[in-house]
Amino acid sequence: FLCAELAMPFLGDDKWAEWFTYPTAIHEYQCDFYPGTDAAKDKPWNSTDTYLPLCNVPYMPKGWADEAGTTGPIGDCSETYSVSYGAIHRILGVFMMLAYAVFFSLLFTWYRASRSKRKTKNTPHPPYTATEKFYVGSLIISVAGFICGIDPLGASGVIPNWIYSGLLGVQGAGVNIIMVLMVMNWIAIMTARGKDTSMLPWVRNTFYIGVAASMLDFFVTFVEEFTVPEIDGAYDGTVNGIKHFFLGTLEGGFCVLGLFYALKMKKQIASGGTGTEKQKQQVNKIVKYNNVLIVCGIIGVLFRYSRTALRVGTVVYPAPSCSTVGFIMGALVEIIVMIVVFAVVLAQRPSKQKKIRPHGETNVSTTMATTTTTTTTTT
Repeated sequence: FLCAELAMPFLGDDKWAEWFTYPTAIHEYQCDFYPGTDAAKDKPWNSTDTYLPLCNVPYMPKGWADEAGTTGPIGDCSETYSVSYGAIHRILGVFMMLAYAVFFSLLFTWYRASRSKRKTKNTPHPPYTATEKFYVGSLIISVAGFICGIDPLGASGVIPNWIYSGLLGVQGAGVNIIMVLMVMNWIAIMTARGKDTSMLPWVRNTFYIGVAASMLDFFVTFVEEFTVPEIDGAYDGTVNGIKHFFLGTLEGGFCVLGLFYALKMKKQIASGGTGTEKQKQQVNKIVKYNNVLIVCGIIGVLFRYSRTALRVGTVVYPAPSCSTVGFIMGALVEIIVMIVVFAVVLAQRPSKQKKIRPHGETNVSTTMATTTTTTTTTT
């Protein structure tokens, strides 16, 4: 096999023949690799201190995960990760494709309706509202997520590893940009001066910095796949750890901003300084969404900082998980992104209002504010 030729340089004929002399040896090496410990003192690989992948991603020796085990021919790499994952891999893939197809359909329908309603002869291309920006970001994430659903984790080899990493980068950057957009739009509304909804200079600059920094998730995730070129799927843990630290700090910073203004709005509500009852309800919604965002942000910060702590100073090698729980943990990013897009769909779904127009048309709005914020500098 071609993949057998790719596998041998990682481990070598001598180690393959020396280490895997009994049926379950490959499974033990893959799932219980603790060199230099008491648990590995009787294992052939106890003399090494670095895990090396047996095959090129996403391949493994045929039957490696079977209870009976296998020795197989030296360098055999004929089984994809998806085979050992079994039904859970197919289930996740179908679920992702169905979910993102529904998300895309709903978001695109709402986006077109919103744009069509706001177009006039004088303004054929009106400025984007905050809601429409959420739609566009979520549509891009949905397309990337649907493609990933064809082969979750790239476990079947249908999607090359570097392309899959790029798609994950698009989703990660998209989620961060939605967070930045959400927080800064709310701040723009909260700091608005009367009917003037233009962003204050510091709000506008913070927004641009947040978007630019979020894009690093895509570029670094894509580039880091080439940091260990001799092994497909391996990457420099230090580069990855620094990326997670930077993005975790970014997310934490915007969570603090969101928390500050959420508390500020709560104080205004308590003092009765938010105007009409309808305005108070809208502010309450914003505060609730902000609280959800903060909780998700804290989870994201902890996730990223844990990756920094575990990966700096290491080389991360590709390896299939050895259990259903391990597979789910490996697909955690894909699952989190789906939840975020689902939350956006719920938050941005149009809701009918009681107000009736002269010709009997129902006025439709979204559950979030549709304020158009501009980035012009005002004095």
